[in-house]
Amino acid sequence: RDGLAPLLAWLGVDDIREHEADGLRSVAILDLPDMDSVEATHRERVEAVLPKVDAVAWVTDLEKYHDAVLHDAFLRTWVPRLDRQAVIVNKADRLADDDRPRIRRDLEADLGRRLTAGDRATVPVLMTTAAPAPDVDELRVWLADGAAAKAVVRARVGATIVDLARELAADAGIDPGGRVAPFLSPDARTKATEDAIRAVLRAVDLEGLERQAVAATRARARARGTGPMGRITSLVYQLSGRETKVADPTGYLVRWRDRAPLSPAVESLRGALGSALADASPTVRPALAASLEPNQLRQGLERSIDRALANLDRLEAPSSRWWSLFGLLQTLATVAIAVSAAWVVLWILARPPVDSVDLPLIGTVPIPFVALIASILVGYVLARGLGVHAGWLGRRWAHRVRDRVAASVRREVTEGGFAPIDALEDARKRLATAISTLIRECGRS
Repeated sequence: RDGLAPLLAWLGVDDIREHEADGLRSVAILDLPDMDSVEATHRERVEAVLPKVDAVAWVTDLEKYHDAVLHDAFLRTWVPRLDRQAVIVNKADRLADDDRPRIRRDLEADLGRRLTAGDRATVPVLMTTAAPAPDVDELRVWLADGAAAKAVVRARVGATIVDLARELAADAGIDPGGRVAPFLSPDARTKATEDAIRAVLRAVDLEGLERQAVAATRARARARGTGPMGRITSLVYQLSGRETKVADPTGYLVRWRDRAPLSPAVESLRGALGSALADASPTVRPALAASLEPNQLRQGLERSIDRALANLDRLEAPSSRWWSLFGLLQTLATVAIAVSAAWVVLWILARPPVDSVDLPLIGTVPIPFVALIASILVGYVLARGLGVHAGWLGRRWAHRVRDRVAASVRREVTEGGFAPIDALEDARKRLATAISTLIRECGRS
């Protein structure tokens, strides 16, 4: 009953009673309404259920077995459509033993005349008695034979399905009883991804970008942080055109396609499939080979680089507020150098009395020379400090670009580049689950 509950619910059966017939434990018998009832819904219900059942037994009696409703309205309509059916003549206890064969032959002949030549095999006639002493042996045998025949068909169909499922598993390279091995192992996938990222970074030439970024950052730093002389030097640097060649990180990034192709990155991804293609079944191999199409991979990698560059907050060399302070100090240092130099010239020409300082290893040095040397050293230290700070900012910006490009390429490879392989993997897993279920369920049918 539990096993048939979903089927009975699908048929719309509410009143369920259990029978105890031996050999018929797998058989559910539906008692449908009378087909000749005055209720039109009864006939509609019969016609709705008939296409959904395995066998039909038309119940009549001695008074009704010649009824045209049975023959014309139902048998002629449904015999060609149903595989297994019989006509039951109830109340057979009213017949003498010699009359039963005659009535059976008479009804079978009448059925033969009424049904067309294209109908199914002859419908058997069964004799039953419901009361006072039930006699349903013929019906029981007919039901048992039908159940056994259905079991044989189910077993044959189940075996065929299992064989076909195993053939499909072999074509897909799947072991129904084992784990579905991925085309690419996690290690192979990781190595291919990292190789592709390194190849893309080489194509973009982030080392060259770093040199450009450092040069551009130092050029900006000179313009703001080296005082009056630095501004003059920066202007000369710009007018000479050298800054455009060696200090233009934005243009250098935009022109990344002109420096190197992405073929090594594409081949590093496709090369990861070498062992997978060798191990794949002949049926799967073409789809696997087409999953990493070179042009699509190249276009995806190009999009990932452009996307990474477009998402940068600033696609230009960085700047710093500290450079204004450096510029002020450099201006003061420049003034100090000029004043000290004038003082030295005055001392040389006029020899006014000045103090002196005793320096180790050098001896006595006049104060004007000490002031000039000190101001030059201060200017040098400020210039070196400015260059170091600007170089640090430029390298940090270049590293941020590198990390952004690497992350974008990794995302493109893992989510886009390997997406066709992942789709194949998912299809194989779902197919393996379906095949395992078929073999398990149909193998025990």
